[in-house]
Amino acid sequence: MCVAQCTTKLLILVFSSSLGGQGQWHAHTFDQWSGQATSASDGSFIHSHGGLSNRQFVHGCFYWHLHFRNELLVLDVRAMELSAINLPPERGTNSFALVEAAEGMLGILTEGYGEDHDSDPFWLTYSILRNNQWHWNKVIQLPVNDAALVGVAGGYLLLEALYTTTAQETLKFGCFSVAVKTLQVEFFAELSKPFMYARLYAGFPPSLCAPTI
Repeated sequence: MCVAQCTTKLLILVFSSSLGGQGQWHAHTFDQWSGQATSASDGSFIHSHGGLSNRQFVHGCFYWHLHFRNELLVLDVRAMELSAINLPPERGTNSFALVEAAEGMLGILTEGYGEDHDSDPFWLTYSILRNNQWHWNKVIQLPVNDAALVGVAGGYLLLEALYTTTAQETLKFGCFSVAVKTLQVEFFAELSKPFMYARLYAGFPPSLCAPTI
């Protein structure tokens, strides 16, 4: 799959192969792109990352964040159709991760702070999309001073965080996990230094898996 992001047109190019066949490329156009790109008032469309974020995959659909409209661009890989849905209005500019909610619904975990990042707690807000409307579900307070969302894989959200040890009151780098089904928070691992631009992956690629019959 390849995304061609132009000024007046957005194309999703998908290569589909069949067993014994040569495969074929198919192009899918997002009809609303031209009007959205030209109406961007904050100039985000021409920034280095353009108008799209890195993709996320949930319940058989790819999702990109349309920065200039605060919407999600959705590609349903089963129907090969493009659409857009609104993000929660209270999300603001905070980072978020999309997760699989029950009954095939879409969930979103959004990071949040108080007014003072140094002393106020860090939390995640969990909302679920029902009938094209976001419904607040839960606030999850985390035992960290600051955190960045790494990604979702294997049923867990991983966060890279700064946290304070109870005994020594010193700041450390570490990872915390949030179980998508239960929203339970656990300490995952201590880090010697923060990692940047990491991509989360769960399981082994086919080349490393044990051979099967």
